[in-house]
Amino acid sequence: MSGDSRKFFRLQAGAWAALLILCSGVLGYEIGYDEDVPFLPTAGGANWIMAPLPRSADMIVVDPTAPPVHVFIREFDAPEGAVPMRVRGRALREAKLELNGEAIPQKALGSTWKEGFEANLGGRLRPGRNELRVAVTHARGPALLQLEFLDSGSPLGTDGRWLVLPGRELPGPAVIARDSSLHPESRLLPPALEVLEKRAGLLLLLFVATTALARWAPRWFTPARQRWAPHSMLGIMTLFWLILFFTKFRFIPLNVGFDGPAHLVYVEYLLQKASLPTAAYGFSTYHPPLFYLLTAGLHSLFGDGTIVYRAIPFLSGLANIWLVAWLARRLWPREALRPCLAIASAGLLPMNLYMSAYVSNEPLHAALISLALALAAAILWAPQMRPAKLAALILTLAAGLLTKFTSLLLAPLIAFFVALRVWWLDGRGPLRATLSWGFALGMIGLLSGWFYLRNFLLFGDPLVWNLDLPDAPSWWMRPGFHTAAFFNRFGESLSHPNFAGYASFWDGVYSTLWGDGLVAGMARISTRHGFWNDDFMILTYPLALPATVLIIVGALRLWFQSFRESDLARRLLLSLLTSVLFLLAFALVLICLQLPFYAQAKAFYLLAAVLPLSLASAEGLAAAPAAASRAGFPWASALFYGWLGTLGGVIGLAHLG
Repeated sequence: MSGDSRKFFRLQAGAWAALLILCSGVLGYEIGYDEDVPFLPTAGGANWIMAPLPRSADMIVVDPTAPPVHVFIREFDAPEGAVPMRVRGRALREAKLELNGEAIPQKALGSTWKEGFEANLGGRLRPGRNELRVAVTHARGPALLQLEFLDSGSPLGTDGRWLVLPGRELPGPAVIARDSSLHPESRLLPPALEVLEKRAGLLLLLFVATTALARWAPRWFTPARQRWAPHSMLGIMTLFWLILFFTKFRFIPLNVGFDGPAHLVYVEYLLQKASLPTAAYGFSTYHPPLFYLLTAGLHSLFGDGTIVYRAIPFLSGLANIWLVAWLARRLWPREALRPCLAIASAGLLPMNLYMSAYVSNEPLHAALISLALALAAAILWAPQMRPAKLAALILTLAAGLLTKFTSLLLAPLIAFFVALRVWWLDGRGPLRATLSWGFALGMIGLLSGWFYLRNFLLFGDPLVWNLDLPDAPSWWMRPGFHTAAFFNRFGESLSHPNFAGYASFWDGVYSTLWGDGLVAGMARISTRHGFWNDDFMILTYPLALPATVLIIVGALRLWFQSFRESDLARRLLLSLLTSVLFLLAFALVLICLQLPFYAQAKAFYLLAAVLPLSLASAEGLAAAPAAASRAGFPWASALFYGWLGTLGGVIGLAHLG
């Protein structure tokens, strides 16, 4: 390793260490101290209890000026004479204690509800039966209570023996607070094992055919043919997407999709009023306007019709595949396998497929970030910085900021790595690199900042959205809180993927990565649109488990390569790609803590990372057969491609069938 390489290795290692420490600190603060994050401390102490909630995926609307009050009730007997009795507890979020109708003063143990309170009941007890009431108020979720009695020697802590008085109804038993559940309709469709038995013959045929093809293909792929393999794969994926669009996508009702009706309201407002709505107008009008302006423009040019509304999401999803193909061929210029795998990964990634079928700003934002990453790669690889490419990158990142708030995280990161070439490749020093970064951010801000300034002038918040509009009703969805248990389990999605996010964070991510696990944002399976083949979509999930592991392996391999590459431009690019993956994954965990709703753990919040995700997939998938060949198991490689071909075939049938 040269002196420059060692210096840059130390800089990279220090930057990653700082990033990991920062992210760990943010998570620790959010979990342990941020009073706006309803993460329940569960170590020791009594159970958390709550009023029973209906098993529903619907939003619960709350007037923040008059939030509901739940009263938790516990009767207990006290002996004759003065006895010390203290209680210690926590409530989400505000609690007031009464003993036998008399208000009890309480002492806060810290500055937030997570640190709890204490109260002394001694001197206020009466011999015989006593009644303790704790009134808990929470405007953005369920009212929760954790309370334990000290000095009494009796197990009077919160449990299922407490009663709760919700609203004006009669008291009923409280329940132990749990944030893992099952959607009421999650088991309506057959489990994966039952579907496997039904479709075993077709799966066996796919496996045998692709295994034989993998065994025979090396004899046919001469070096000349291998050079054209990525082009052929791109053509196959493009044809597949075009068939999907004209046979499936265009026929899906426009109001079907994640917040589909709300997206349509935005476009209709633009068409009717010829001006931008404010965040207060509709459920999705807080979004930046670019996607809606482009869709309204197409509508004005070509008239009404489903194709007009579907065009931008579809073309954006297809653009992701082409951008992955462009970058993969340049990242691995002397290979055919990895570029082919990257192109197929982008083209068959279920979240890219189904999101491109719905009216949404997500695919456009993902395509803009993919384009920005491709432009960044072109700038890093170029012999010298070209003003035209830098201007194109700035325009693309500004467009991203005018499409989705997520670009606020990604735009500075991408601009930072491009600025690093001024230091690392051009040798102009860290000061010049910092000035270049500042210039890029300033230009991006000039082009896109007007929207955020408008929000600030109207609402006092540049990032205002539909949950915190001033003087407007708020809302929440179940469970409304999280515990560590929600983040340390997995498995429901392998058998019953629909609404598997009710069971755990990882099931939510997995079920929306490998299929339309939230049934297009509908609240019930019975209202799904029916254009996907349920059997093959269910089969995708167990088949995709090895692929998930290999994607993680591939991401780690790219990350390790970013430290070892002698080519500094390639090192910067790999560092950028892995940083995008890491930051978006971290942001997904963070937003699920801050917004503890069952439908929040959605993999397509990572759709902007479809390019690095596809490259990581290619790296991991290519590593497995290579390892088998080195170990002297040539048939293992063929069997691997048999499984991979079966997975690809099942994904195709899930969307075409």
